[in-house]
Amino acid sequence: MRILIEFDGLIIDLAPTWYAVHKTVTAALAWSSLDQGRYWRLTRRQGRQADVLPGASSVKVDDYHRRFDEQVESDDVLSQATLHEDVRDTLLALSKHATLVMITTGSNLAARKGFLDRNKLGPLFERAVKLDPDPRRRPAELRVLAGGDPRTIVVSTAETLLRAAGSSDLFALGVSSGACLPARLHQAGAAVVFRDLSDLTDTLATGAQDLVRAGLLPAPLG
Repeated sequence: MRILIEFDGLIIDLAPTWYAVHKTVTAALAWSSLDQGRYWRLTRRQGRQADVLPGASSVKVDDYHRRFDEQVESDDVLSQATLHEDVRDTLLALSKHATLVMITTGSNLAARKGFLDRNKLGPLFERAVKLDPDPRRRPAELRVLAGGDPRTIVVSTAETLLRAAGSSDLFALGVSSGACLPARLHQAGAAVVFRDLSDLTDTLATGAQDLVRAGLLPAPLG
């Protein structure tokens, strides 16, 4: 079995990271920032369509998103990201059941690999891969990373990756510990949505029989 694991939202906790960037960018734009609870609720519910700059013009909103995207990919922000609680033990347990590959749609792969190494997580992954910025090319990339293993699972907190997994005919699992509510993950094609990565680990520890019986995952070979 191979598991392709998204970095953002599964390994790092996006809530404090994104909110810190939100405050930095709104300050640079001389605009009021939302409180963290409201910001995160709006973001999880509506994504990029969330009204995080109430009353702002479309030009200012576009400027906000451009600055936000630049900041979240910076070395400084990624180096200070918060590791999800217990994720180290969770990934170690997963690595006993499958070959792990870290995937990201972010542009700064080097900073993400550095984060994994500093937190002693790098050796748990066979490799770390930055997917193509063009979503249309990602299904083919995921198929290559699957290496022909029919029990390959793509685990993500993001709609774009779940859609790519569906288009690549790979099994897509959603995890709601990121910036999307479960309903959005289901709509994007997640066959099952777990609360966090440890819930998936518990399922795989039993041989994923529930997923096999539901026809969502092939039975182990042999």
